[in-house]
Amino acid sequence: MRGPVNTFYFGVVAITALFALIVVLFVVYSAFTYRDADKMGAPMTGWMPLDLGWSLIPFFVSIGIFVWASIGFCRIVSGS
Repeated sequence: MRGPVNTFYFGVVAITALFALIVVLFVVYSAFTYRDADKMGAPMTGWMPLDLGWSLIPFFVSIGIFVWASIGFCRIVSGS
């Protein structure tokens, strides 16, 4: 019983660490790229692929985690 639960736990920790690393890298990159206000161009009003990307990717990751946890839960409850 501990094996699947531990695998799920460390999987969720790894996914969380991956997304945290991506965010940190983007923030550091942006800090160095846009540290001078003179280099900034016109403000961006929106870009549909970016908006869809940062909405749909976390949605599908969270649905995947939910399905993974549900399968593990059903296996634990059924005893297999």
